[in-house]
Amino acid sequence: MGRSKQVISALGATALGAVLLTGCSSDDADADAREPAASSPAESASSPAAEASPASGYTTPAACADVPLKSDATIPGKDLAACVTAAMEAYGTGTEHVTSGDQESTTRFRFGDEPAMAGDVDGEGGKSGENSFVFLGDEEWIRTDGTWVKGDPAGNTRETLVASLGKAYRALADPQVTADVIASSPVWKVDTEKALISLENGKDTHAWRITNAEPFNWHGAEMTEYIVWLEDDATPVGAQGTSAMGGTPTTTVQHFYDLGKPVTIEPPA
Repeated sequence: MGRSKQVISALGATALGAVLLTGCSSDDADADAREPAASSPAESASSPAAEASPASGYTTPAACADVPLKSDATIPGKDLAACVTAAMEAYGTGTEHVTSGDQESTTRFRFGDEPAMAGDVDGEGGKSGENSFVFLGDEEWIRTDGTWVKGDPAGNTRETLVASLGKAYRALADPQVTADVIASSPVWKVDTEKALISLENGKDTHAWRITNAEPFNWHGAEMTEYIVWLEDDATPVGAQGTSAMGGTPTTTVQHFYDLGKPVTIEPPA
């Protein structure tokens, strides 16, 4: 990756997005994904623009100037990648919700010179928040069965596993991975209509649905469909991707919300 900033835009989690979910919580890595009803196409291009974000001080990044968010527009992959990366960096903090198969996770994240993320992952049978994780600097902790374990590549079996899972999940969170995934598809197309997205914080928003023009390959995984949702001001709302890695289609859905709001992430007590 071009940069080592461990920040979580997580839009690159499609092909490997279930690493933490399946690694900590379940042996069923091939469960069919549930597509949230919240991501159904709805409003036309005349839908009201997304609300401004005065609390975060966010303004549309200059990197998005060459990204036409309008009906039927086409966007080069390199331009879309640069815009999404810049927008997530501009907010700096937020929360994401990930659905992969029958499992879900919620993550608080922080960008910048002191990146961090923390959250909860459902356990087997959908048991809410059964597993938790905290990533601070170069350190990882994962809690399973009520016990926190700190990752250590040279440690015992559990410590080594935690370190491996942590590093894998972090890699997916780097904006350079996001850019890599999006840039891997030469051309993207904006739908004729916006999509109505119901976020996990209870708010609805109308976002442009942008999809890859053709299937593409990303590090050995065939990406049959990848969707990026952006509001009128290029605020990232979420992503959904389906890959055929290993011959079995895998879908991961992500929603971003509360962008720019302060988050607290501390080492486990």
